[in-house]
Amino acid sequence: MSDLIIDDNAVEHIRKYIEEENAEAVRLFIGGGGCCERFEIAFVKNALACDVTYERNGVKLHVEKALVDNTSAIEIKYDEHRGLLINLL
Repeated sequence: MSDLIIDDNAVEHIRKYIEEENAEAVRLFIGGGGCCERFEIAFVKNALACDVTYERNGVKLHVEKALVDNTSAIEIKYDEHRGLLINLL
C-alpha cells in the first residue's frame, strides 16, 4: 500500500472544490489511453469497489488501486501558479 503525502495547501484547495461541487470526495485515477495516459481527478460521492481510500484533515481521496499497488508513495502538492502537482514515488 502506498503512503499518501499531501501538503496542507493541497488539502485546502481540494476541500474548497469538494464543497463547491457538493461532492463527498475526490478520486485520483489514470485516464486517457495509449500514449496519452494522464492523472485525472474527479469529484465523487463514493469510491469504486477497487479504490483505496485515504483521509487527510477531513478530506477523502479515493485512489485507483493500480496506482497504489505500483508506487511506494503518492505525493500531492499545490502550487499557486501550476495547480495540483501529483508525483508517484
